[in-house]
Amino acid sequence: MSFRALKNKLWFNIFIRIAAIFAAFVLILTVANITLLTEFFSLKEKNSLIEQTQHLSKLDINNKSEIVKRLTHINREYNFDVEIYDSTGKILYTTHGRQMMDFFLQNNQQLAMNHEEMRPIKSEKIDDSITFKRAIRRFDNSEYLLCTKEIEENVFVEVRIEQKLIANSAAIANEFITIISFAFLCLALIWVFIFARKFSKPIGEMNRITKEMTQLNFSEKLNIATTDEIGQLAYSVNELSDSLSNSLENLQAANKKLQEDIELERQLDAMRRGFVANVSHELKTPISIISGYAEGLKLNVNSDSKEAYCNTIIEESQRMNKLVLSILQLSRYESGQIPLNLTEFSIDALAGDMLNRIFTTTDIKTENQIPKNTLCFADALQIEQVMKSLLENALAHTEKGGTVTVNSQLVDGCHRIFVHNTGSHIENELMPQIWQSFYRGDKSHKREESRFGLGLSIVTAIMKLHGTKCGVFNTKNGVCFWFDINAASASLS
Repeated sequence: MSFRALKNKLWFNIFIRIAAIFAAFVLILTVANITLLTEFFSLKEKNSLIEQTQHLSKLDINNKSEIVKRLTHINREYNFDVEIYDSTGKILYTTHGRQMMDFFLQNNQQLAMNHEEMRPIKSEKIDDSITFKRAIRRFDNSEYLLCTKEIEENVFVEVRIEQKLIANSAAIANEFITIISFAFLCLALIWVFIFARKFSKPIGEMNRITKEMTQLNFSEKLNIATTDEIGQLAYSVNELSDSLSNSLENLQAANKKLQEDIELERQLDAMRRGFVANVSHELKTPISIISGYAEGLKLNVNSDSKEAYCNTIIEESQRMNKLVLSILQLSRYESGQIPLNLTEFSIDALAGDMLNRIFTTTDIKTENQIPKNTLCFADALQIEQVMKSLLENALAHTEKGGTVTVNSQLVDGCHRIFVHNTGSHIENELMPQIWQSFYRGDKSHKREESRFGLGLSIVTAIMKLHGTKCGVFNTKNGVCFWFDINAASASLS
């Protein structure tokens, strides 16, 4: 189900449920008014009739002004009719019009009225002296609620109200309450509609965000600015998202680090196996030669071959010694056992001296283009080893009549030294491999007395000790190796 469909379903369900509650409340209120309000009014009027009858029983029947005042008050406030009459039925006081009250106050004896007895429907004795009745007036069959009491000897009071007035009042009240109820229901439905949409939107948004979280997507956050329970829940969801995101990132970082460590360990293991295999290969040939020539000497070869055998054994022993010394040197550089003796020296002078020593007896042209007095700050002996390894590598891969050029360039406070030789290019996929131990660029695997494929590995180790970089790239007519060395000015600043 899509997020929009889920949100619409949520707010619709909320709207229907709350609207049903309001509608049921309005319906119950309306039905209750229609069925019970008249009885409720009648009960209230009954209590008022009894109460006013009790008040009238406490009045002095001879105090006309007090009685007229009280009857007028009852008629105006409660709309009750009151008659005070004697045992013969003669009305002493009545509320049938203001003029009658005036007659009573004037002690006018011309007005004579008789009390009309009503036919009771239901009679109820309230106490020893008050009787409550539902009665019908004979001449028009109007129904009344009334209370009667003897207030003095042979003097009675009757307080009544027409049932039709109560019914009319209840009907008006019913109509008013019904209109108000349905108006309230309409307003309530509008409010419920707005509330349901407002309530369902953040809930639906939370559902969408939590589904994204199940897909490990923690980039989206809830933007709910309220401070109520919904806002607090949204804040908690955002906190949970951040916590899970951080935990996942830490887990991914730890997993990546573990994979890198495993890969590094695998590479180191492969390098160890390869190193042992290469060392074994490099030692196997001289050992075999030494063993063979030693056996020849043991068998007393002729005197002419004896000297040649001895010379070969000496040469192979020296080669083995040189290989072992190179391996030890590489190991010391890689383990950091050789401390750096940093001094200031002229790299151009070092390059010129190394070119003369390595290329003097060759048919290869050399050029030292490093500006004079280019001062560097490094371990001079180790940089000499780097220069020697790169120049010997250039010598091995430059044909007769070729050129080896050394120059420099200032890069980020370092002198970048370039050793360029003419000749064939290095294939791009082989460039990372040439820095490995015992790797040789030639595919013929010819034995050379001075080269074991450790020179570039030693260069890499020395550069790591100095905290600088080295590299290689192909040029138009050859290959160029380079390494960085700190400039004297940069080190002193």
